[in-house]
Amino acid sequence: MLPGHLLSKILKNKLQKFTFFYPGNINQKTGGYIYENNILKFSKKNKFPINFIELSSNYPEPNIRDLKNLNKLTNNIKPDNVLIFDGLVLEGLDPSANIFDRFKIIALIHHPLYLEFKGKKSQEFLKKAIKIYKKIDYFIVTSHSTKKLISKKFKIKSRKISIVEPGIEKFKKYKKHNSSKIKLLTCGSIIERKKYDYLIQEIKNITDIQLHIIGDASRESKYSNKIKKLINHNKLQNKIILHGKIAQSKLEKLYSNCDYYISASEYEGFGMALANATISNLPIISFKTSTIEKTIGKAGVLYFDNHNKDTLKDLINNNCFNNNKYKILKKNIKNKKYLTNNQSAKLFIKVINNA
Repeated sequence: MLPGHLLSKILKNKLQKFTFFYPGNINQKTGGYIYENNILKFSKKNKFPINFIELSSNYPEPNIRDLKNLNKLTNNIKPDNVLIFDGLVLEGLDPSANIFDRFKIIALIHHPLYLEFKGKKSQEFLKKAIKIYKKIDYFIVTSHSTKKLISKKFKIKSRKISIVEPGIEKFKKYKKHNSSKIKLLTCGSIIERKKYDYLIQEIKNITDIQLHIIGDASRESKYSNKIKKLINHNKLQNKIILHGKIAQSKLEKLYSNCDYYISASEYEGFGMALANATISNLPIISFKTSTIEKTIGKAGVLYFDNHNKDTLKDLINNNCFNNNKYKILKKNIKNKKYLTNNQSAKLFIKVINNA
């Protein structure tokens, strides 16, 4: 997409300095962190001037100490720097903070945070985002759906929003071990939007099935504790495996050894883990959204469109234990084309330079 000589030309013609703020450990194997870590590695390798700064994992609900630390960091940054904020950090800030007046700011929004929650908390994040988004100079999003949402919901001009899809590359393939159980895999932080409670309730009484969950449990501790209690109370420790943060090699082995990728998530900014399943030739069970349908298509996918009791349970029982149906799903998976990691990172750099 952007050959090396063209990227070099961009850097020579328009060299700016950038500071990128993100929350928590960037080496986590969930979509947003993989996306940002790819940019970090590419920029370092190509000596592009982005200074990445890790902030507290408390965001988007920082404490006073976290905010004081950010203020101290920005006081030491020259005003000609462009600040890039991950959405989790951005929407944890006070809309009246003077940081919005002191710097040019680019926001990387995987999805607006009001979609993460329900009720009063959702409304609070929505009101805050309406105020903050007005002060942002430029937005980068990961899908057409998110661009459309931000443009309409927050009345942001379309020309101020660019789409930079994630890079999706094939995982190393490992030998699959035979198992008497149907193994399901899902990846993503243990947060309410992912609907892990619904997923567990639906499979807890299905025999010969095992669910592997990969994701950080620190973002929403109350919800994470709810999930752990649900597992312990129902004595599901051998059926529901919480892996937490894992190495790339273990992630690849799980993709190789599971039978289906499953997602009950209500909203995804792009759906990187599902895209990885597609190019790993892994059949998918997913809650149906327009974004996910665009990312992975329809072939090789079992969709469900509600979170009612027994909806997912029946879908699994009627399909996943039939070997012929499994073979047909696997055969029908299409070779979708995604950006490579390098193409995604180069496009991101091009966009922030021209923002």
